[in-house]
Amino acid sequence: MSCSKLPAMESLERESVRSLYEQAADRLRAHFMGMRPGERVPTEAELTRIFQVGRSTIRKALQRLVEEGLLVRSPGKGTFIARAVPCIIHSIDRVSAFMDTFRRNGEDVRTQMIDFGWLGREVPLPEKLRDWPRPVLRFDRLYVSRGIPHAVARVCLPYTIGNHISSADVESTPVYRMLREKFAQEPMGSEFLVSCEQPPKNISDLLEVSPSTSLLVLERITRDASGNPLEFTTHFLRPDIYRLSVHLGEEGAGV
Repeated sequence: MSCSKLPAMESLERESVRSLYEQAADRLRAHFMGMRPGERVPTEAELTRIFQVGRSTIRKALQRLVEEGLLVRSPGKGTFIARAVPCIIHSIDRVSAFMDTFRRNGEDVRTQMIDFGWLGREVPLPEKLRDWPRPVLRFDRLYVSRGIPHAVARVCLPYTIGNHISSADVESTPVYRMLREKFAQEPMGSEFLVSCEQPPKNISDLLEVSPSTSLLVLERITRDASGNPLEFTTHFLRPDIYRLSVHLGEEGAGV
């Protein structure tokens, strides 16, 4: 969009009880919604000249639109019209593969294995996994939809299972299916611990979010029919894309 097509400075009402930055955000929102995803918007300096207001006013107006999801900032490159992001509802009340979530949401997803290696005793695991022999196999998977990275799954498997798995196995096969088909192990139950945390820098880089952005973090332990833990996965999920769903039955109603 050229600067000549932006709203004129007189469109801001200086005597209005509504702040100048809110008025600027309203005018810019109306114009930016007609632009294409990925298109670069004018700089703060250009908008300051057009609206005849201070740079801090324009910065607040743009930040409002970033928080609304209309704009996205790219350090060193500028501010752009945001791509439409997926909206994914993830149910944590059933024993199912993470990939099933995308099928239920009608979302195409591409996965990429980021890391594959072994952990010694120097890396702590949850207390419930204290009986796992070391080393433990760990690998990370990145999930991308519509060109947008939205989740990283960090999977840990005990040595008795991981020792028989190659990187090619985990690149091509979901974990639950691999447990069933390769090890005749049926996932019978899982428990989740849900939190909101700032991620490690490598995770925030993969998900293209600021290191200060809090992510939804799901820690899942899956067990077999005897209660033995088969796998431990930590899901790092972008909160602007994911919603968690839990279905409760009638038992215990009245809370």
